[in-house]
Amino acid sequence: GTLSLTVSKGKQKAKITLKEKKASIIVGNTTTIKVKSFKGISNKNIAFSSSDKKVATVSSKGKVTGKKAGTATITVTSLINKKVKAVFKVTVKTADMIDTDYSEKGKGKIVLEEDNVVLYPEKSFHKIYNHCGDAHSLEFYTEDHESMDQFIGEQLLVQKEKYGQAQIKVKRITGVKNSAVSYKSSNTSVAAVSSTGFVTPKKVGTATITVTSKANKKVKAAYKVTVKKNDMVLAVGFDRYDNIKYYVKKNEDGTIEYRRMPVNREMFSSDKKVATSSSLDIGFIMTSSNENVLKVEDDVYLDVKGKGSSVITLKTVDGRWSYSWKVTVSDKPTSFSKYVTGCRTGKGMDETDEKDGWVTKL
Repeated sequence: GTLSLTVSKGKQKAKITLKEKKASIIVGNTTTIKVKSFKGISNKNIAFSSSDKKVATVSSKGKVTGKKAGTATITVTSLINKKVKAVFKVTVKTADMIDTDYSEKGKGKIVLEEDNVVLYPEKSFHKIYNHCGDAHSLEFYTEDHESMDQFIGEQLLVQKEKYGQAQIKVKRITGVKNSAVSYKSSNTSVAAVSSTGFVTPKKVGTATITVTSKANKKVKAAYKVTVKKNDMVLAVGFDRYDNIKYYVKKNEDGTIEYRRMPVNREMFSSDKKVATSSSLDIGFIMTSSNENVLKVEDDVYLDVKGKGSSVITLKTVDGRWSYSWKVTVSDKPTSFSKYVTGCRTGKGMDETDEKDGWVTKL
């Protein structure tokens, strides 16, 4: 005879699988726990809890915030079956120690990622002159009121983060009982430093930040800070143009009508003389990533050569400030939209510009 055998699959074991099981974050920063899959659970509602809220907190959506250096375990629990859990380990570090390699073995030594920096006084980023010589605060440019000012504000913040502050980072510590260090400035009137190595430039001059092992005060490293006068271009405003779509007309033979457009700009600086100078006095370099579409002439003009896209980069000769934007050349008209940056000319004038072959596309 024939023997029939039926095998029944057992009940699937309930399980929550996370996309990542651990993360390292800086104090004050966040990371979000994401679930990869659910198995054997009909309801996907979950709850999050932290083993140490002083180190890391977690929201109902799984957003983890680092509070202080240490480790914490975030438990992800199914609300339909509280026996079904997953764990996420978060290590919270201070900004100076986020990538530090530590070993108790070896010669006592502290190695920094960088041992020197050139900065400009932090306060110099808070009083900004425009091309008319009028001064406004950084807050003025970062408030949400006009697109041009927002654009300038974004550039100013980038400059401040790059040149108006610094973060000392410890690359490696060896030969001491723990990785704890302290920071001290030789001249706090020139450069101040926090307990986690955050440097604030105060005035023109030089200062040395000494990084010392708390376990062995003979183990040290030096970080030189040079603070210079902030007489550079901090931001550049464009007259109407940022990310643009150029509409160009076709000639009867199918070729594109020749167009030339100046890229007008105005400077913003904490130095009044720099802000009120002409761009030719300061010196700019402009380049095009695709000269078959747009060719740069005299570092001022864009000549239309063909349809397509090109990335235009404008930078100061000293290389400190730079900005890039994409330009698309098309023979198809686009609907009117407000300019991203620059002067507010009014819809009527903008529509006239479009008919003439130039229009901004958000």
